[in-house]
Amino acid sequence: MCPRPRDGSADDGLSSSLLRFVDDGQLGPLRHALSDFNHRCRNLLNGMKMSFYLAKRSSPGPLSERWGELDQTYCAVEQLFERLSTIYRTMPLTLMKLRFGSLVDERSRVWAAWFQQNGNTLTLEPPDLEAIGELDAMRLIAAIDAFVAWRAESMPRGGRAFLKWATDGGCFQLTWREQASDLTQGEAAVSDPSPARGSLAAATGSLSLPLLARVIAEHRGRLTWTREPHVEARIRWPLFVSLPAPRISEDAQVVSAR
Repeated sequence: MCPRPRDGSADDGLSSSLLRFVDDGQLGPLRHALSDFNHRCRNLLNGMKMSFYLAKRSSPGPLSERWGELDQTYCAVEQLFERLSTIYRTMPLTLMKLRFGSLVDERSRVWAAWFQQNGNTLTLEPPDLEAIGELDAMRLIAAIDAFVAWRAESMPRGGRAFLKWATDGGCFQLTWREQASDLTQGEAAVSDPSPARGSLAAATGSLSLPLLARVIAEHRGRLTWTREPHVEARIRWPLFVSLPAPRISEDAQVVSAR
């Protein structure tokens, strides 16, 4: 079972609970518990959105800045519930045969830019040789994008992150590790790395961890995560995923060039 974040913040508590369901393979009970709740919340959000729209239309004179804040809050709540539903609902895979490095080549500039915007750096450590295996490129990219964006925003400024991957023992193997800068290392060891602790954005961001764990679980793999003594994630899944569904096989170079 994955080590859980234990700093006690609300966003980590939600992430920890969802990780436990994913690790234990209890997606049925999770779906049963959350699907109706999520549906009712979405109906409430839609009603609120219509009320905001009608109120803005009938409001005389220039609109207050509060309307913009309300719109941002609505979008943040909507994103939170969308992330939740993605984690618990069914997730059929569309498998392709390609290198994991093809996905990295496609997204590496965007990931690096996210870290640079927050005063941090991301270093990629590709293998000398890499085997081709089966994976759902769209789901993996979406989940890893969310994870990288979360870590780029959560790290103290001046920090460094490293993504290393390989194919060994018939499996894809990924390692994510983080290193605080010399100036902030002592502070980072005792403080919450999330600058927006308890906020909707922080809660949604932290859900990228169980989301990535869920996608990896669908690939018959496992994600392990720890924050002590430093942030590290290890991900492993088989090169060839045994599923009864038809598989899409394409040349890796053609897929990576798209």
